[in-house]
Amino acid sequence: MTIVNALLSFIWKMVSSFTAILLISCIPYLFEGFKPTIHVYFQSIGKVLMSLTSIKDLEFSTGRNVFRPIFPTIISPLKDSLVLMGGSLMLSIVISLIVAFIIVNFKKKVIDVFQEVFTYVQAVPDIFYIIVLQVLVVWFYQRTNLQFLNFASYGEEKAIILPILSLSITPTMIITKLLISQMLDELSKSYANLAIAKGLTFRRVIFVHVLRNTIYSCFHYSKTIILFFLTNLLIVEYLFNVPGIMSFILQYPYPEVFFIGLLFIYYPISILFQCYELFVPAVIKKGGV
Repeated sequence: MTIVNALLSFIWKMVSSFTAILLISCIPYLFEGFKPTIHVYFQSIGKVLMSLTSIKDLEFSTGRNVFRPIFPTIISPLKDSLVLMGGSLMLSIVISLIVAFIIVNFKKKVIDVFQEVFTYVQAVPDIFYIIVLQVLVVWFYQRTNLQFLNFASYGEEKAIILPILSLSITPTMIITKLLISQMLDELSKSYANLAIAKGLTFRRVIFVHVLRNTIYSCFHYSKTIILFFLTNLLIVEYLFNVPGIMSFILQYPYPEVFFIGLLFIYYPISILFQCYELFVPAVIKKGGV
């Protein structure tokens, strides 16, 4: 019965999110100036639904009566955005794990200082880091005549490493702070104290027991972290001239484009979390040993 309820809940969330994205996509047609146009709004909703019956024929205007098919045009921007998000997420996780493991070896006062520093760094707007990184690359090129990184995409040359670095700064601060707090919490539990009392090294306790439980606990906060990635993705794509999915939606603000683009962004993330809720045992979610 629990599986049936979970499956029904999954279906409901998929349908409700589909409906919500559809309604949001057509909001531009809800008003004409300051006057509400309800009938036009519902007509646009019906038009989008009808267009979904023949996805292969979905088109959008690029100006001057030139139309292009949404598929496969939207796939390339989606890949670029996934590369940025995936690379940034992996970089943030790796750096956070290394830094967190080093810091938890220090005394409590030193750890508190690091936590404060991470808080201040996190509070700085991401656009500041982006501009600083771009200026540093340009300055280095002017001084050495060596261009080891592209500070913006142009033609066939795409900026990848620098946008990934820029997108990963704030999430790295968040994940590191979270890992440190969770590790300290796990180290204060009886199983960690018992393992150390039995003669296990601090490093072994961290990697074998504490780290595993910490990662499971941190997964509950991953929605917030992914939200940071999505909110900063548009800024990074714009400033580095990366033709990603966010820039694509902004450049072609049509209901069909917005709807399809948002579905491609939301559904994979939502399905991942739903699979976690369905298949990961409850004892693991609670951080069991």
